[in-house]
Amino acid sequence: MTAGKPGAVALGDRPGWRVVTVSLAAAVLLEAAFAGVMLSGAGWARGAHAAMAVVLVAATLAAGATALVALRRVAHGPKLGWSLLSLAAVMFVQGGLGALTAKGANLTWLHVPLGAALVGFAVYVAMVARRLGGNDA
Repeated sequence: MTAGKPGAVALGDRPGWRVVTVSLAAAVLLEAAFAGVMLSGAGWARGAHAAMAVVLVAATLAAGATALVALRRVAHGPKLGWSLLSLAAVMFVQGGLGALTAKGANLTWLHVPLGAALVGFAVYVAMVARRLGGNDA
């Protein structure tokens, strides 16, 4: 907790980072669900899928940068920061593939499996957050 504001969460708060990373993993899964709805033919899902991709990249990038600064002296903190930034980079590439696919490029064969891999990567990042402050490697 922070000193001046009751109920406020400090940037180095371990449970707070768990919430952030689990929320990001859930959002990646929701993004996959929007993709499935879009592939099923619902027109609204294309916009939702594209908007969610932008939000996910921005949120993951912000979380990664914040973690690098706020957790630099916490065990596994830098690893969490770099993992989040790596996740954001892969999401950015995924978004580029999706945009090219939407414009007619034949990249669905790469976009779909990379999306599935992102779910696993996001869960891995949440597991890294669970180790914050611990002594295990």
